Amino acid sequence: MALLELRGVSRVYGGAGAPVHALRDVDLDIELGEFVAIVGPSGGGKTTLLSILGCLDAPTGGTYRIDGEGVPAREGAALTALRARTFGFIFQGFHLLEQRAARDSVELGLLYLGVPRAERARRAARAAETVGMADRLTTTAALLSGGQRQRLAIARATATGAPVVLADEPTGNLDSASGARVMAELQRLHREGTAVVVVTHSAEVAALADRVVQIADGRVSAPPARQNPPVAEGTAPRAHRLRTGDVVRDAAASLRSRMRQSLALGLTVALTVGLLVTTLGFEASARAQVDATFDAHANREVTVSWTAGSDAPPHAPEPARAVEALDAMPGVSAVAVVRDYGELSVGSMLGGQTVAGPYAVAVHAAVGRLAVATDAEMRWAPHADHTVGKGEVLVGAALAARLQLAPLADAPVIEVAGRELVVTGILESSARLPELAGQVIVSPDDAPDHEPNRNRALIMTTPGAAQQVGTRVARVLDAFQPEQYSVERPADPRTLRAEVQEGVRVALIGFTGLAALVAVLSLANSVAAAVGARRAELGLRRALGARAGHLAGLVITETGLLGAAGGVVGLFAGFAAILVFTVLHRWMPVFDLRLAPLAVLAGCVIGCASAVVGAVRAARVRPADALRQ
Repeated sequence: MALLELRGVSRVYGGAGAPVHALRDVDLDIELGEFVAIVGPSGGGKTTLLSILGCLDAPTGGTYRIDGEGVPAREGAALTALRARTFGFIFQGFHLLEQRAARDSVELGLLYLGVPRAERARRAARAAETVGMADRLTTTAALLSGGQRQRLAIARATATGAPVVLADEPTGNLDSASGARVMAELQRLHREGTAVVVVTHSAEVAALADRVVQIADGRVSAPPARQNPPVAEGTAPRAHRLRTGDVVRDAAASLRSRMRQSLALGLTVALTVGLLVTTLGFEASARAQVDATFDAHANREVTVSWTAGSDAPPHAPEPARAVEALDAMPGVSAVAVVRDYGELSVGSMLGGQTVAGPYAVAVHAAVGRLAVATDAEMRWAPHADHTVGKGEVLVGAALAARLQLAPLADAPVIEVAGRELVVTGILESSARLPELAGQVIVSPDDAPDHEPNRNRALIMTTPGAAQQVGTRVARVLDAFQPEQYSVERPADPRTLRAEVQEGVRVALIGFTGLAALVAVLSLANSVAAAVGARRAELGLRRALGARAGHLAGLVITETGLLGAAGGVVGLFAGFAAILVFTVLHRWMPVFDLRLAPLAVLAGCVIGCASAVVGAVRAARVRPADALRQ
């Protein structure tokens, strides 16, 4: 029984409309230990025959047996294991891992046989020594000469101890001296009991073979095989397992061999993770800033209103006494009581004559720290003591423009409900009562004669005290009828703060998620393109025993490692961005240490997710097609 046995094998390429018959009803036996040369014209079917012998391609007709067992018809784990254990390949184009150390090319077949790392190194060194390449194992494969590269390919083919070596034009790209050295190595393998099958155009190479097989137009004519002792049992494929550590080391070495491309992909991941860290870290800093802002502003204002005049509560205090009582409360930092008198006639005066107006303007009488309580900006006359005294008036900036007031230094005069008052200050703006910009404020001594409409106590509390002050203020003003006083206080700052913070958080996370999606799509396109550019390498790995899952795993592991590295870089970049942003805006930077593992994990997830399309493409690589390219 022959080791390799073809019966009626055909191979047809193309569709039914224009079929190409590369092989036609081929019958061929090859025994263990034979040296067979396959010769014939270009396009005659030599390479196709070699691909089918090496299980790199499948026949479209006939049967193929190895050691009496039928070869699986489809690419899969069984066929991959059979190919890895049975054949060593020497390709015309060398097919080395060009940018990696020569040792990696020699060990590649052993890697997919599941040979431990130390044993791989030992067997690779021994195989390299037999071809005179022991001192070149650390050299980058691309730097070797043509002869050295072919000898390295022979070392790879023999390192696994495969019983059959298939060589496609092994001397085609070499000078005569290098070619002679390669053929001497093939003869040595033959003498040691390895079956050697060589496709060649060279009559000198064919003359060294035990048997010459002629092929033309896909048809084979061959002398009978040399009879050999029966083949030992045990050539059936065995299950083998690729070690996780070996996959990671192989992926890392593959990334280093394509440093420029790896850096570009890693930078994309780093930018995405950096954006993720920046936005999530910014969310923490913004949350702290929201806390500070709420404490400083939104939750400090309390307003108490009650009716004035004849309808006022019987025990209601006068404005001055109300200010005194409220100012004594714990948690109160400033108080002003504003009494509203409705709209009155206001005009500007010069030399006893009206020069602008009169206009109907809302008039108020105020007592207390008005500027602080209303969060207002004031502009005072040079002689003023920053209060509104008897005979003085405070005018809003918008109204001052309408009245065409003279500069404050000239002590302009306006008439309010028939009373002439000196303008001692301009209220430029008020965050709490913006309507004051178009109104006037007088002292209680100059209040209009008619009854006021209402009183308002404007209270500014210390940070966090608004709720407490708001619950007690009505009883402080009137212990007998506190229900007569309307109290306006801010919403519970914890609830409002949480709502604002959640809104900020959702917006930032949504933006980050969109950026991550864009990065994944961009990376997926780049990884898929890179897989396409590596078809020959992936085809080589398939030929040497890599399963579809191995190639998919390699691509995912590579991008996962890039993602992890990009995550680390992105973490530091994100923290730096947070620091710069918060310093420029005078915020307190907040760094959430939980972002550190999250950044690395996010990088891995982004990398692995972007590798899915490339992994599928890698898993679908057919060795014969890829190596033919």
